[in-house]
Amino acid sequence: MGEVYRARDTRLGRTVAIKILPSQFSSDPIRKQRFEREARTVSGLNHPSICHLYDVGNHEEILYLVMEFLEGETLAERLRIGPLPLTDSLRIGIQIADGLEMAHGSGVVHRDLKPANLFLTKHGDLKILDFGLAKADSSGVSGQSIGPGDLTLTHGDGLSSPGMALGTAAYMSPEQARGEPVDARSDVFSFGIVLYEITTGRQPFTSSSAAMLFDSILHRQPQAPSSMNPSVPIALERLIQRMMAKDPAARPGRAKDVSDELRTIQQQSSSHSRPAATSTPSIAVLPFEDLSADRSQQPFCEGMAAEIITALGAVKGLRVISRTSAVRCREKGMELSEIGQHLGVQSVLEGTVRKSGSRLRVTAQLISTQDGSQTWSERYDRGEGDVFDIQDEIAAAIVKNLKGRLISGAPAVRRATDNPEAYKLYLKGRYFWERRNRSSASNAVTYFEQAIALDPDYALAHTGLADCYVLMAVYSIKPYKEVQPLARAMVERALELDPDLPEAYLSLGAVQSLLDYDWAGGEASFLRALELNPKFAVARVYRANVLTWTGRTAEARSEVNLALKDEPDSALMYYLGSLAYFHANDLDAAKRLVERALELEPTAIFALWIRGWIYCLQGKAEEIIPAMLQAVLASNHHPMLVSVLGVAYARAGRTAEAEELLLELKNRSARECIISQAIGDIYLFLGRTSEALDYLERGFDEHNSFISMMASGPQYAVLRKDPRGRALALKLNLPVD
Repeated sequence: MGEVYRARDTRLGRTVAIKILPSQFSSDPIRKQRFEREARTVSGLNHPSICHLYDVGNHEEILYLVMEFLEGETLAERLRIGPLPLTDSLRIGIQIADGLEMAHGSGVVHRDLKPANLFLTKHGDLKILDFGLAKADSSGVSGQSIGPGDLTLTHGDGLSSPGMALGTAAYMSPEQARGEPVDARSDVFSFGIVLYEITTGRQPFTSSSAAMLFDSILHRQPQAPSSMNPSVPIALERLIQRMMAKDPAARPGRAKDVSDELRTIQQQSSSHSRPAATSTPSIAVLPFEDLSADRSQQPFCEGMAAEIITALGAVKGLRVISRTSAVRCREKGMELSEIGQHLGVQSVLEGTVRKSGSRLRVTAQLISTQDGSQTWSERYDRGEGDVFDIQDEIAAAIVKNLKGRLISGAPAVRRATDNPEAYKLYLKGRYFWERRNRSSASNAVTYFEQAIALDPDYALAHTGLADCYVLMAVYSIKPYKEVQPLARAMVERALELDPDLPEAYLSLGAVQSLLDYDWAGGEASFLRALELNPKFAVARVYRANVLTWTGRTAEARSEVNLALKDEPDSALMYYLGSLAYFHANDLDAAKRLVERALELEPTAIFALWIRGWIYCLQGKAEEIIPAMLQAVLASNHHPMLVSVLGVAYARAGRTAEAEELLLELKNRSARECIISQAIGDIYLFLGRTSEALDYLERGFDEHNSFISMMASGPQYAVLRKDPRGRALALKLNLPVD
């Protein structure tokens, strides 16, 4: 509504902020009246959580307000690096609620509450800003209407028309979006959106168009906050959900009600804070930073952190945060104190790697998250061949210097090879394998093969190669018949070299369950991997899929929750975990997990694929088509995404476009690996059941892992009523719904 300048009040000797309405706008009666209304509105509000107004005036036709000067940043600026720690979310939420209660008690509804209008001072206090759209209710009673879309202090001054929706669209209440009368409960709804955003780091309602955004606000339920941030207490999640109720009557009636509940949650959170953060020694190991001139050491940097985490994880009495969670904190640019609060750890290890010729300079420092003090640091100047000694020394030094003397014995980094060059190649292989796309899979194979060439007894490298072959079959890169024997041979060799290697049992379980349809064997292998490493979250979520396929959905969900607890920031955990809900036809829950996965990894092929199916099955095919089309283009027409886009076209009645994609996949199948199921799915939703079954039966013969969905996947429910389709489902030796 104006421009803001920093100024000096020479009379009282204080710094102030002057907000002016520039002269070119002063002639606009609407802008002028809004500006004057803001002055009158704020002048009557005196609360520590509301920016103070000192003076108002008119100088040479320039209207101005003199306001409290604040140093810090808006909440919107702070949220660019991610959600706030729970303690800060509750503290700030209470301040917002108290400020709103004062405003509402004075008959003022803000109507534009959003992070950009909430200011965090450098001292950590919160101030509510910009009452430019505020509406005064002369009754001052919460719950009473203040006029249909009227912006003014007194009814009928012509600033707006009945039915006009004003405010910021993404933070509007449903009644505000419809241009209906609003009261204090409209601010409560917007406040709920703000609480949602500060606890999860994302807005609950987003869309590429205003129409779809309003539709979401009016009709859609957002993803549960705890599915994106497991540290959100259930009481806080329920409060946020009530605040964002579509019906104003279902929301808390007053901001004070919200404040009271937040204080209760704050007390409960304080009394039930994680003991690990205060008693059990705990650490997060951040990825080391590559300072080499050519930035060629990134895989090695990630691997260095991963190996130290593995070594420390074997130490009794030490809680070690997963690598994925630590990486996400680093990517979000969190400060060390925020990492400590977010992950509940006492210490953080960070370091750098610089390579010059054949020499490595590795620096490492252990930082206390309580006060930011450095408790240990060291620099290592060694040849590349000394990398294992460096890891050993760092891990031992960490144990020695961690607070609390509950730890006995120094850890040792697992030495799966004594060849440092083979080790570096293995790390590069894993780096590319984790990207899970066609080009990266090929690169990963090359690095694993080179590692094995240097050290034929390197068991971990054999498991990496096996995992690549499984990935190629699952993601339609190479046919099952070509890669299954190779994957099996690599796994068997790894187990010969190290019969107690958890990664080898994970790879074996993947071959058994994803390629061979050996459900019992796959589950047994995953259980053995978990027996050897109880924190092996990937093995847990793989087992959850087998449990899902074999009809044990409750147990599957339990495994998913445990996996997410161990790896709360892993996209893989979320999108594989979504299958437990997808197969149970709980599409809303599956969607929440998938959306979180895509927030963490926007290009994850499987997550994009399963999201496409969810929208199609929920009758929202037309809505998802633009996003799916973009994903298809970005993935260079990945067949899985082309297929589900074809399904969406078919579901939306756009038959010609569906048939065009059907033809594309059929033509491509003559020269590249395209799973038959991708073609059959489009036929199915075009209503051509016989042709769909022809291709799905071929998919069974191809041992495509996705064919397991025939037994209980909701997209194939209609086929399970067809004798031919049911016979195909029964061939999988799985329970058929």
